[in-house]
Amino acid sequence: MRAWWLVVVVTIGGSVTNGQVPNIGAPIAPAAWYDTALTSSRARSPLPWRLSERAQSYAPLVSAILPGGGQVLLGNDRFIGYVAVEALTWWKYSKDVREQRQQESAYKSLARRQARSRFTNESPDLLPDGDWAYYEKMRDFLESGSFSLSSSGPVMPDTDATTYNGSRWALAQSTYSSREAALQQYMEVAVRPEFAWSWKSAQFQFDIFKRTTDKRNDAHRAGYTDLIILGANHILSMIDAFSTIRLRASTDASGTTSIGARVQW
Repeated sequence: MRAWWLVVVVTIGGSVTNGQVPNIGAPIAPAAWYDTALTSSRARSPLPWRLSERAQSYAPLVSAILPGGGQVLLGNDRFIGYVAVEALTWWKYSKDVREQRQQESAYKSLARRQARSRFTNESPDLLPDGDWAYYEKMRDFLESGSFSLSSSGPVMPDTDATTYNGSRWALAQSTYSSREAALQQYMEVAVRPEFAWSWKSAQFQFDIFKRTTDKRNDAHRAGYTDLIILGANHILSMIDAFSTIRLRASTDASGTTSIGARVQW
């Protein structure tokens, strides 16, 4: 407490010594409205020049395109946070996309070599790859089953309901009243011979296949989350720049600070 009073006495004494007698009873004149972007943050502006008010009005648009860009134009140090989030998230997104592609290449190669090679005389590397839905089916069923039990003539669907094709035929028969309509539905969804698979006698490889597809799903979800964070960073930077331009602060005679805003662009 004594140290605090000493500072006050020294300050007042210094003012009197310099011929400046403080008028303690004089009323405090109300400050005019001023732009928060033009105060201390402006003095610390990373730009070597001062931008006009019209140029600063584009800060929200710049932030929407490049997070932190609007804060640089307005001289706010907060641009460091937005730039850091943007850079780190893009780095993580590229890492997740690369991980997803690696896992996709791994489970497709494993499926060609272990589950599909027995149904063709060609090299496994020459087999066509399916879409993600195809490999999801391969996860759920140990075997695809035969597309047709007859090698010639009309299509005779597989009747083993434990296989994928057999389950599709059973579902089609329970859905449609006529055999013709059920057969038509079956031919649209059944796995064709060039995409047939079987994990029998390869249970260990089947487990590796499922774990690899799980890793692919994890990387896909992580990449989707990264995109959400990137979008949020753009929006927050834009709102921050807009608020910095529009918000005004004022101190009245009593020392009370109030905040106002203009809604016109």
